[in-house]
Amino acid sequence: MTEAARRIRLAVYDLSEGETQLPNDAGTVHFVYVKTGAARFDRDGHSVGLGADEGAFANGHVIVAPGSEVWLFEKAPVAAPYAPAEPVAAHPATLGFAGPVLVRVDRIESRHGAQTPRHGHRGPGMRRLVFGTLRADVGEAVHRIRAGDAWFETGTEPVVGTNYGGANAAFVRMLALPAELEGGKSSFIAADAGEAAKPRSVDPRLFGEVLEAE
Repeated sequence: MTEAARRIRLAVYDLSEGETQLPNDAGTVHFVYVKTGAARFDRDGHSVGLGADEGAFANGHVIVAPGSEVWLFEKAPVAAPYAPAEPVAAHPATLGFAGPVLVRVDRIESRHGAQTPRHGHRGPGMRRLVFGTLRADVGEAVHRIRAGDAWFETGTEPVVGTNYGGANAAFVRMLALPAELEGGKSSFIAADAGEAAKPRSVDPRLFGEVLEAE
């Protein structure tokens, strides 16, 4: 992979009701998450249907049912055209590893009062909160995150996430990771030995992974 190809963009969009044709550009990966309602698309000649709190990697035509709230996550070359959808957040990133890119999407849930150890990840990621309220200490910045908000993490900046909303909170994230983590291997990097000894206090659910060729 060339040096230019180490630059990517991670983005999340709202998909409108009806049909959207997703771009099929080289180096682009799309993932559809249904927050409420339903959506469907064709994959390998078969129709794939998704209900609430379900998601899958997708291409081609995506059809969103009336009254549904559906999100589109995207990994793309940094200069690629944006998807034909309503952008919520997009951020460029430089990958700090060599070799193929593993695109992973998962869902992370935490209970009220839970706090993560100070940590980073093996690659950058875009996240969007499904429900609840979080405080995210990212590097020297502090963010209050409410349902529907999206945020980007480089993976190298230290992060502490705190659930202070009085109930469970959950977010969906797309990560760009080294290929060696394929199979759901953790991307988590504790800031030090003391932080590594603390409980993670989250419940993960892996939606899926796509390993891109170099």
